[in-house]
This record gives sequence, C-alpha cells and structure tokens, in this order.
Amino acid sequence: MADGGRPGGGRRGARRPPAAAPKRPDAAGGRRRGGRQRRRAVNRVRVKICGLREPGHATVTSRAGADYVGVVFAGRVREITAGEAAGVVAALEGGTRAVGVFVDAGPAEILVKRDIAEFHVAQLAGSEPPELCDRLRDEGLDVWKGLRPTSSDALARGWEEYREVADAILLEGFSPHGPGGTGTAFPHEWLAGLERDGCALALAGGLNADNVARAIRDVRPDIVDVSSGVERARGEKSIDLILEFLAAAK
Repeated sequence: MADGGRPGGGRRGARRPPAAAPKRPDAAGGRRRGGRQRRRAVNRVRVKICGLREPGHATVTSRAGADYVGVVFAGRVREITAGEAAGVVAALEGGTRAVGVFVDAGPAEILVKRDIAEFHVAQLAGSEPPELCDRLRDEGLDVWKGLRPTSSDALARGWEEYREVADAILLEGFSPHGPGGTGTAFPHEWLAGLERDGCALALAGGLNADNVARAIRDVRPDIVDVSSGVERARGEKSIDLILEFLAAAK
C-alpha cells in the first residue's frame, strides 16, 4: 500500500488488453527469468497517489498528471470493495493507470477483483512469494512488490529475491502498525551500491510536497508513491495536498 498502469476509459465487456509498452513504468531491455523481457527504468519519475476512494478525486488527480492511482483492497482505513474501486478506475482520465493494492491475497481473489475493477497493476504489500508475481504477470497484470526493509542487508536480499519477477519494487519503512500507508520512511543511504538494473524502483514512505523533490534528487527513483502525505486526516484525501504533491514531484 503506500505512502503506488493507464485505462482507456471503457468499462467491462471483453477484457482490456495489457497496456502498450511505452506506457509501462519501465522500458524493455535484456531478458527476465522464464523468458520474459528484462526492463530498465526510464528517466522521468512517475507519480502514484494511493488510497483513493472517491471517483471525483480520481478524475481531478488524473487530470493533474498522476501516472498511477492506487485502490486499496486491504486494511481498514482506506479499503474499498471491488465495485467501489471500479467507480474510481472508471473516473480516471488522460492515461492514468490503476493499481490494486493487496496484502497476502491469493491469485483467485486478485484476479476476480481485477475483472471487476479493471486495474492494471497488482501491488503486493505483504509476504507474497515470488511465484505469485510470476502467476499474476502470466495473467496480464504488471506486478509491484512492496518491501519494508529493516536494514540495508534486508533491502538487498529482498531486492535480489523479487527483481526478476516484479515490474517494480516499492520500498518504504517498516512500521508495526501495518504494511503500508503509515508514512514511515527508511534510510535512503541503504540504497547505496544496490544493483538497480532490470526492475523499476518505487519510493514510498514519509513523502509529502515538502520533501518529494529532494527525495527524487537523492534517490533517483522511477516512481514516487504517496498516501498519508496527501491526507488532512487519516484516510481522508485532500485534493489541495494531492495537487501540491504532483506539482512538487513533476
């Protein structure tokens, strides 16, 4: 879940084909495990606003230039149903892609909710195994794997475990209060020396309009992801804060 696809606008009927390669979070190159292409990150940072629950907020956010909008299917504060998420996704404009956020859900649950809500990316924020990433990618979803490292060594191990099976790895700080959306950062110096080719890096945790530009300069992530940093109260998104964050990140 975070503290992070693009729909065409039509609703259900025939399944929408996967998005074209130029609109993915990273660019092709090399090979992945299982014969998939290895992707290398593009230069322009992309922005995900996570935890939206209202279609009106989704429309304004996409019009303002968000690359991704997250709909959360786990937890209590920001969780919505697949039907509610479908309304959020349908309200997106301008090529913004939808990310469905899950914690330790099985493939059947994820795919059923994908078919209802039509999100484009599955973000796995729990302790999901690499095999689930492979399974979901085989089903046409992009996959972001969330990690909450407690040390630089743990970060390096997690990156190595998932870099070949995920389209992006989302990093945020560990908190005992939940697997994301807590506003917890991690020491960015833990990224020093990390071999980052082959998988996009999504930076989350503690970001807001005041610090995101510096984080982008220091870390050079492919994606920045915010949730609590654009809320007036826990779980209550502020359009003003969303617009400020997008302006600062772009």
